[in-house]
Amino acid sequence: MSKPSMGERKTRLKTIRLSESLVSSLEKEAADEGISVNADINSILGRHFGWDKKAREFGFVWVHRSIFQRLVEIASDEELARLGREVIFARWKEMAEFWLGDSTPDGILDALSLRSRFGSSTRTRVTREEGEYTIVLHHEFGPKHSIALKSALQELAKSFHATPRLSAGESVVTARFKVNPRNLPTTLPSQS
Repeated sequence: MSKPSMGERKTRLKTIRLSESLVSSLEKEAADEGISVNADINSILGRHFGWDKKAREFGFVWVHRSIFQRLVEIASDEELARLGREVIFARWKEMAEFWLGDSTPDGILDALSLRSRFGSSTRTRVTREEGEYTIVLHHEFGPKHSIALKSALQELAKSFHATPRLSAGESVVTARFKVNPRNLPTTLPSQS
């Protein structure tokens, strides 16, 4: 039997018991967001199975934003660039393989876009038009984090056999490059 896709609309009616306080919290949150309690529960469970559970499997840990930002701020620019090349890019590839069974450069972009749908602190927008790629990463961690993401995007562009035009600001990193379809690899080499 094939695994249903996350976008599949077929539903089943299930009865579950929830505490009164949990029901009140769900009703308030749904009302605040202008959605039904059912839609809110589906969204919560979708995030759990689509990202939260997978994030733990990938080794993500939850750290308070101020702690993470301070760690990024005290790292040298060189260390952050190395982190982007060697660690962030490798995790992107791992996520693409795990979620989509596709670690090609396009698979990595699809995985980054998918991850953005689940409330990630880094949001990705990818535009592909006639071999021209534009990748925009928005994040919430300041200009030093942009250094690591810029380096990771440079590695991604290299996997397309392309030289990117990169820009990085306080909370956004952009890569633009042109790809010759004949140069696209079908898989990426393993990271050591």
